[in-house]
Amino acid sequence: MRNQKMRMVLLSVMLFLFLGINQSIFGQKAEVIKRLQELGMSEQLLSGNIIGENTLYSYDAKFSTTSNNKTDVELASFDPTQPKGSQWVLISKNGKSPSKGDIKKFNKAHNAEQEDINTEPDDSSWKIISDDEHFLIVGMRFNASGLPQKYAFLADCDAELYFDKGAKRLYKAHFYNSKPLKIKIFNVVKLDMTIEYMQIAEKDASVVKDETIVMDVKILGNIVEIIETSEFSNYKEKK
Repeated sequence: MRNQKMRMVLLSVMLFLFLGINQSIFGQKAEVIKRLQELGMSEQLLSGNIIGENTLYSYDAKFSTTSNNKTDVELASFDPTQPKGSQWVLISKNGKSPSKGDIKKFNKAHNAEQEDINTEPDDSSWKIISDDEHFLIVGMRFNASGLPQKYAFLADCDAELYFDKGAKRLYKAHFYNSKPLKIKIFNVVKLDMTIEYMQIAEKDASVVKDETIVMDVKILGNIVEIIETSEFSNYKEKK
């Protein structure tokens, strides 16, 4: 009888702790959603197009990579109506028609097919970092599973989302690493990535304006800074 009572007490304590942990985990997201609603913003901003292609629109892109005082520039276009694996097209590289090698490398980076892509953040990672006159800044992390191949490294990064109170929209996202990363062929010691968004007035939709990644990369024992910039323009809705 005594042992049975002890087991009941133990189960009650475990249930209490379990419920407390779950309330703590999901309470953070609930607080973020509540604050967004108070500011007149939708909770859909938490699961919108934070990263990756916006498949509602076609658009043009300019990709620039700078390292050791040398810059390579690629001009490309994206069309969501094309089959997966060929939605991105490389138009030129450094002002010239791309070679077969350029196209192969570009397709590997941008047209790689991946099943079950899911860019939903981890529900347990949401938190309010600051709440000032102009911005609500929210912290989160992405789940490792389901991230697009070119953004897989974000699973090891913390993120800060800046919500503009005046414009009532997501203004920018800032990502930074907490441990060394492997990106493509690079061993990255430090990463700083910023994505800025813009509104398409006629649709009141938020799309990516530009993306800048600054990396300190270890090459042959030396630290080399690599800057990758992506600029997006000429958005047109596709039906």
